[in-house]
Amino acid sequence: MNDELQDRNYLFLPAFISRERAQSLAKGLDKQHVLTPMESDRLVPGAPAVYDYLPFVRLLVEKIPEVEALCEERVLPTYTYARIYGNGESLPVHEDRAACELSLSMNLDADQVWPIWLKTPDGKPVAVHMQPGDAMMYLGCKTMHWREPFEGTRCTQVFMHYVFSFGPRAYAYFDKKRD
Repeated sequence: MNDELQDRNYLFLPAFISRERAQSLAKGLDKQHVLTPMESDRLVPGAPAVYDYLPFVRLLVEKIPEVEALCEERVLPTYTYARIYGNGESLPVHEDRAACELSLSMNLDADQVWPIWLKTPDGKPVAVHMQPGDAMMYLGCKTMHWREPFEGTRCTQVFMHYVFSFGPRAYAYFDKKRD
């Protein structure tokens, strides 16, 4: 595994996709939400959220070679999840489930920079600030992470999740069993 990822529990990935592509994906999600309203998120009640929106699944699979090069491990895709945060919404402190062994949180569009917080292995809290197109790769099952209340109006995020191909959570590929 990448030493920096292992030592810090995360990697900041500026311009993981272009700003234009990020904003186009956010607009597509907005259009889809108008056609088929998304469910309210269980961790952030009131925030619209969706599993496996097809353009995000395509991105999840497309990025496998880059994700593998960055983390220096073979990975299998599990699922994507998108959430649209509104003013005052926050994300409680949590670790992710087994299907999120290696996760990417990506800013698609926001009217204000809004950090995601995480704890490093030594317990130090770190804020990661992302512009549209930036991502943060992190070890989701062992990294406490959260967001303080959002002071902007709207922030669209996509989360792309993987498991290590030869690791103890490999059974969760394609998220066959949501646990």
